[in-house]
Amino acid sequence: MNNIQHVHEVIFMVQQNDGQFTAESLVEAITEKWGADVQFMACSGVPFPKEDALDFIIGKNKVELIDGKIRIVTAMSICNGHENFQA
Repeated sequence: MNNIQHVHEVIFMVQQNDGQFTAESLVEAITEKWGADVQFMACSGVPFPKEDALDFIIGKNKVELIDGKIRIVTAMSICNGHENFQA
């Protein structure tokens, strides 16, 4: 069975801990929560490794790195694609 989560789960994790994660500690938290083999998928796309999740959500303007800490972009929006997500 594939261990695939919606990338919104990473955004929610960052929201709950805004400003607490570095890039490295986010990957560690992801591994702790979902396991070393977890991959993520966006609303439309193919699975990608946990190490690429941060770059993906930065590229989508959901989070930003400020002084090495991951912060939610205040004006970001999020679709509801995760609500019906099935891996």
